[in-house]
Amino acid sequence: MTAHLKQKTAVFMIDGFGMDYYYASDMPVMKRMARQGFFKAGSCIFPSLTNANNISIACGCWPEDHGVTTNCYYDHATDQALFLEDESFLTAPTIFDQFNGSGMSTALLTCKSKTTKIMGQRATIAVAAEEPTELIKNKYGTPPPMYSTEINYWLFDIALDLVKSDPAMGVVYLHTTDYPMHMWPPEAKESLEFMTRIDAYIGRFHEENPEFTIVVTADHGMNYKKRCWDLAKACANRGTPVKFAVSPVADRLLKHHGGFGGVSYVYLNHESDRAGVVKTLQGLAGIETVLDGGMAADKFSLMSSRIGDLVVIPDIDTVFGDLEDESIALPPEYRSHGSLYEMEIPLLIYNQDGIYPKYRELNYNLDLTRYLLCEPAPLN
Repeated sequence: MTAHLKQKTAVFMIDGFGMDYYYASDMPVMKRMARQGFFKAGSCIFPSLTNANNISIACGCWPEDHGVTTNCYYDHATDQALFLEDESFLTAPTIFDQFNGSGMSTALLTCKSKTTKIMGQRATIAVAAEEPTELIKNKYGTPPPMYSTEINYWLFDIALDLVKSDPAMGVVYLHTTDYPMHMWPPEAKESLEFMTRIDAYIGRFHEENPEFTIVVTADHGMNYKKRCWDLAKACANRGTPVKFAVSPVADRLLKHHGGFGGVSYVYLNHESDRAGVVKTLQGLAGIETVLDGGMAADKFSLMSSRIGDLVVIPDIDTVFGDLEDESIALPPEYRSHGSLYEMEIPLLIYNQDGIYPKYRELNYNLDLTRYLLCEPAPLN
């Protein structure tokens, strides 16, 4: 990639910020920026989960290039699901790498420690509210609880201070937590209050740092879900056992989604099992599509070696995960993501020095950073 950043840039990656939250909320700052800058309802990448999208945004490229396709992966050596929290999975440069050695400082600020574990080493300073260092706690205080809205405001305060105290700070990447979106729908009082606070912080950041381009986007949206399948148990109960079924949405924050999500990577015991397993999966209520791994990799630009033999995609009401029984009905307040139904998210660029991109040029969240950091590729 050839960096051509014309001015300092702040990327605000609002976790779980689907377009329904944008439409429902009174956010005068963001909506003014949308009118005056570049804005459209765009798409995240599939699966609609944090790691794959967060890294896509930070790298400005697809998972087939950067290698991160999941929050949780099947480890063949140990025959178990492990959380993806390791820099070694990353196979492409990030926004931070672009400016190493340039004299410009970069900051990665996130609620979730998995984000710093994957790419924190690339930034000048990396702060994870989930696991702050003693140095950070001494300077900014102990962060609010992980399962709170306030933890996001703590991060914004740090962002404001870092830019104020370091004139060389040129790239700020701030990643919030989607706890509020898991807890409350867009129209809920708590959601409206949260988005109002986020909007005010973005406005304050611009006011205090008018030299920064502002980028706002998200990694996925959020929906209510009604049922969960344990696909390994369901297949075994129907005489078509599989080697493993992993929920790529699963991470350590169980209060968010319980490890359930709207996609599953299924691994076969034998290639000869494929047809029988596919038939079983297609017969389960709530499953819309079962793709061969290679087909899914081509369709969604994923790294084929880092997804299952099969990729299972449900309807809007269904998620997958590990259960005691093969399926359960979910409580009415349960909300999650991962499927094709949580893909619509905002794409915003404001205060860019120069001509904004054409509307047709940017369609995915990763296009924002790709446009700002690289020579734009010609359109087909």
